[in-house]
Amino acid sequence: MVTPSLDEETAKKVIRQVEFYFSDSNLPRDKFLSNTLSESQDGMVSLALICSFSRMRNHLGLGEVKSEDVAEDRVKVVAETLRTSSFLKVSEDGKKVGRATELLNPEEVREQLEVKTIVVSPLEYDVKLKDVESLFCQFGKVNSVRLPHHVADKRLFCGTALVEFSTEEDAANILKQSLDYTGVRLEVKPKKEFDAERSKQTKEVENSRSPVASNRKNNSNAEANYPKGLIVAFKLKRISAEGSAENS
Repeated sequence: MVTPSLDEETAKKVIRQVEFYFSDSNLPRDKFLSNTLSESQDGMVSLALICSFSRMRNHLGLGEVKSEDVAEDRVKVVAETLRTSSFLKVSEDGKKVGRATELLNPEEVREQLEVKTIVVSPLEYDVKLKDVESLFCQFGKVNSVRLPHHVADKRLFCGTALVEFSTEEDAANILKQSLDYTGVRLEVKPKKEFDAERSKQTKEVENSRSPVASNRKNNSNAEANYPKGLIVAFKLKRISAEGSAENS
């Protein structure tokens, strides 16, 4: 029986996406994937789990599906596709995937990533990753582009992109450039400044939400504390022509 395969375009997207998941650019920052790998004895994770990640679901047309619900034949097809990557390794049974070479000194790699990454804003709410990459690839090789969510609403883009270059020199050079995008002058700065601002914004959002949650909790148990005679609810009634009362 001939094993089905992905079309060429989808195969390229799948390989690139999974290589990114395990790359130096992503793995040190991805707590979930890093923790999952650390719990694995063979340095690999479930391929069904990888297929259930958002972008992989989009590439494979899986819709909203959990890892345990990804069809075995689909996992098998993806496994055969990933075997062509020299960066990845796939288990013999095709059910697991990982890096071909272990990531050494994650903390050191993370520090290197910080100095090779710049942040740029303001960007339109519907900007695409490929558009941001196209803008910056003329200044050097771009390893990755990230579009962080808004601290107050994870469904929304915050308007700032994180662009990682392959070298520290390219990142430093872009900080000296004057850039425009869609008619707007862009602000470019080091990632450490973005991290400081992000941390401050997160605390402000958390503090603004705390009183609301506290008030809701207090209100739910406050009946016994109401002052005597305080009106807490009332109902309006309309008096008909005959003098009877009707609920309005």
